[in-house]
Amino acid sequence: MKKPIVLCAIALMALLVVALAVGCREQPQPATTPSLTIMVESNIVEAGSSFMVSGLNFKPNQKVWVDFKYQASDSNVGIQAYCEADENGSIYPIFEVPDDVVPGEYKVEVYMGKNLNDRELIATLPIHIQAKAK
Repeated sequence: MKKPIVLCAIALMALLVVALAVGCREQPQPATTPSLTIMVESNIVEAGSSFMVSGLNFKPNQKVWVDFKYQASDSNVGIQAYCEADENGSIYPIFEVPDDVVPGEYKVEVYMGKNLNDRELIATLPIHIQAKAK
């Protein structure tokens, strides 16, 4: 029983260290449901880089979809990650942010369900995409 709790604590600490290392100006605020904790590693991400979404306390093998929709220079685009929670109930999908993302405020949506057509929104996380440094 103590091992999953220790692993979750280590995972959260690792995420905080990564967020500090990439210069996160704001502390990411996790979305919580009665039993889940879901967060992005940094609320501020540069175009051309990547970000990770982490989720804890899912049921092992729980099916989870994470959607990131954004405005590209010439169209609206969406990236979707499908994953199953590991044996500890954790997920860690990583999203690559293209260079041509229009800077601005976006959101990451997290869903659970048996399949794509039968899923339920469980969390919406804010994320700010800033222009790629020149």
